[in-house]
Amino acid sequence: MNMISKLMLGQISKEQFVEINAITNIAYTIEQGLVEGYKNQNADGVEEYIYLTFVFEFFDKRIVDILNQLLVSEWHYKHEDIVLLLQKISCKESIEYLYNAIELRPQYLVWDDNYAFEKKCVRAIYYIGKEQAFSYLEKLCTNNNDVIREMAQKEIKKLM
Repeated sequence: MNMISKLMLGQISKEQFVEINAITNIAYTIEQGLVEGYKNQNADGVEEYIYLTFVFEFFDKRIVDILNQLLVSEWHYKHEDIVLLLQKISCKESIEYLYNAIELRPQYLVWDDNYAFEKKCVRAIYYIGKEQAFSYLEKLCTNNNDVIREMAQKEIKKLM
């Protein structure tokens, strides 16, 4: 069992995790882990480093580019968590990725006829962009999907 798994299971503390792994810069470690996970299309690695991002509250603009790329990649299972991270970090560069992710419909989320992932993307577009999000929300107001369209209409009303 690796140390991230032990941390996930509560078998070691954050401090022990850092000490055991001789980590001097947790931000660098998380950033590099996400990049490596993306390059190698390692879904488990992405999951572990997304987890570390939340645990160590590393909500930094340095990881926005890799999170944007991961958001529109279909081979992993952390899309909803990535949306939450992007919303927390709140960079305008993510708006277009969030917009494009709405049509991604990852295979593991096809069962969800409540469209929770897509609704989170719409909410994040509004939250991150406010006025700059208007054109994206306006386009989503004509989406063929009733749930997405209604969510976009709800968010766009907040801008008016």
